[in-house]
Amino acid sequence: MILNKWSDWKKSSIIDNNITNDTAFPVTSINENRSNSINENTSNYIKNPIIPTWLYVISQNTMTPSESTMIVTLQGIVNSKSSSQIYTLNSSQPDYQIWLEDLKNRYGIVYQIILDPWRLLDIFKSYVEGYVLYDNKSLKDPSINNACSLASLSNCIAIDEVIQETVHTFGITNIKGDARGTDKNWAYDNLWNCGLNHSIVIQLSPAKSSALRDYAILTKSLIFYEDEIDDTTLRDKIFSTMEKDSICLGWGPDEFINVSTTSKYGISMVAADWSYNLTVLSSFPSLPMDQKILKNIPNEKNVHYVTFIMSDGDNQQWNLGTNYGSHKWYGSPDKGKFNLGWSLSPSLYYLAPTVFNLYYESAANGSSNDYFIVPPSGNGYMYPSKFDENTLGIYINRLNDYMKKVDQKYVAIIDDSSFKNTELWRKFNVKPNIRGLYYLDYHKHDEYQGEIIWSNNKPIVSCRDLLWDNIESEDQLATNINERINSGQFDINNPNSYTFVYVHAWSKSLSNIQRVVDKINENPKVRVVTPGAFMELIKKNIRH
Repeated sequence: MILNKWSDWKKSSIIDNNITNDTAFPVTSINENRSNSINENTSNYIKNPIIPTWLYVISQNTMTPSESTMIVTLQGIVNSKSSSQIYTLNSSQPDYQIWLEDLKNRYGIVYQIILDPWRLLDIFKSYVEGYVLYDNKSLKDPSINNACSLASLSNCIAIDEVIQETVHTFGITNIKGDARGTDKNWAYDNLWNCGLNHSIVIQLSPAKSSALRDYAILTKSLIFYEDEIDDTTLRDKIFSTMEKDSICLGWGPDEFINVSTTSKYGISMVAADWSYNLTVLSSFPSLPMDQKILKNIPNEKNVHYVTFIMSDGDNQQWNLGTNYGSHKWYGSPDKGKFNLGWSLSPSLYYLAPTVFNLYYESAANGSSNDYFIVPPSGNGYMYPSKFDENTLGIYINRLNDYMKKVDQKYVAIIDDSSFKNTELWRKFNVKPNIRGLYYLDYHKHDEYQGEIIWSNNKPIVSCRDLLWDNIESEDQLATNINERINSGQFDINNPNSYTFVYVHAWSKSLSNIQRVVDKINENPKVRVVTPGAFMELIKKNIRH
């Protein structure tokens, strides 16, 4: 079901209906919270147990970086203790206004705009036991990360030395720690085994003053960053001592090295280093949801089938910050004019379920459909062939459970030259809720040119074309498809009669896809279908 009413959420909430505006709800310990999460959601995400009834809303754009860090660390403390909570907006992430209005209109949550960050500190200063000091003179100085890591353990806010005296005027004078002059290893060396949780860590550049820091305070998560691309010494220490199948939120200096490193230790990566308000959004229950029923699934024999899948659904911050409302992507006026595949990071289902629900609810459904698959490479971004073998089974079991909850049947995979490894894909395809895989090679997504292989009687379909700036243009893609038809590739039983196109979100929009669709639809032997219909046609008609 797609949840349309606040009552649908409230019935399953762990919050007592009689809790008043500022009543503190006892927060379970990290281990209890995580245990409940695994048992109920088979997830290792930690959720805020208090659903807000009132939000104080402040813009990041009105604050200095120092004030912003103060407010989001305050947000992490307050939102874990009160149903009156803090929510931030940012002009560079306009979709957070959409989620705010959705909370107001659908769930009856009242909000008030606050212009002065110091007023917020005055309102909530009783929640704060002190502060941890840092020095952010350099945007590479790790002291901000170390201060936030320590603050999460001591019910404190993180304070830049430049605003220390102003903080004192509000009666907050108890300094619980001084992270100035500490190095990138300090928090791990001194705090890792002193109460920080070992199931979620946050990889975040010190240059980012506010993103993810509220969630780090709530979850008692280590925040760290390693600037050097090839030096993974700190990451190796952290990831090797985490629990099996854990999560790293944020991003590192190099995609391939970073994800290869997390994979080696059985950790998956979620691009989230521009994510905000997870302490608010995660508080809502993660309930089962159904996709809209597909209509008009073709089964014509003498045509060439094409499916388009938009890239970067694994990017949590894109789906939270700019994708939904953008005229380039999900908010495009061209959405619903052709069948299109999307993906949403599973982290959204657990950390922002109201957002996830809104994507499902607004999916096109008619003569053309939006269809959701799981983004690379499942619960989080990882390379299956490099993933710790002793952890892969846990990862896939959680993935299988998640796919049932959200009514998704297919998974996109990014890996390193492993397409032919059918035994690896069997570990995925043996699960009942995983009906097939879409394969993309990391170094060249279309390396295997649309080849289809089989594992456990289910297809693994490789990318055939890339709609990607400076790689394959709209004209070239249309020409490629037409040439395939001209060479006789329009037999429903021929694996060459199917083209999977991956669309690069950062260089192409829905209007670019529309131009391709217009061109190929001039050929009467082309049919553009959803990724779901595409896979069903292959399974039904291709000999294997």
